[in-house]
Amino acid sequence: MSFSHDRVTAINTPYSRQQNAQMQANQHYIKKVHAKRRRVILLVTGCLTLLFGIQILVNHHTLSTVNLQIAGTKTELAAKKKTNRQLKAEVKSLHDPAYIQQVLRQKYNYSKSGETIYNFAN
Repeated sequence: MSFSHDRVTAINTPYSRQQNAQMQANQHYIKKVHAKRRRVILLVTGCLTLLFGIQILVNHHTLSTVNLQIAGTKTELAAKKKTNRQLKAEVKSLHDPAYIQQVLRQKYNYSKSGETIYNFAN
């Protein structure tokens, strides 16, 4: 024996109408609750996304600033190293008596005995 849903009809009694109305009210309430939950979840997700987005932007800006400072410091370090190498070379040269004589002759117009210095600069 087979059972067909096409031949089943609802009983139209006051109790069944009340149950149907209550079931429809419950379904309407459940839809409202789900819609409210969905809005709250979207709001919280949006706020968290905004918060994390702002944090990422702030961190990116801070990183850029630090990278610029590092680049500037590296440039300054390279210049100081170059100056240091030049000063070390000059200190090494100052231990050479021939270099000292050359500096004394150029800067202070010193001469050996019997030499005459001619100055052509104006």
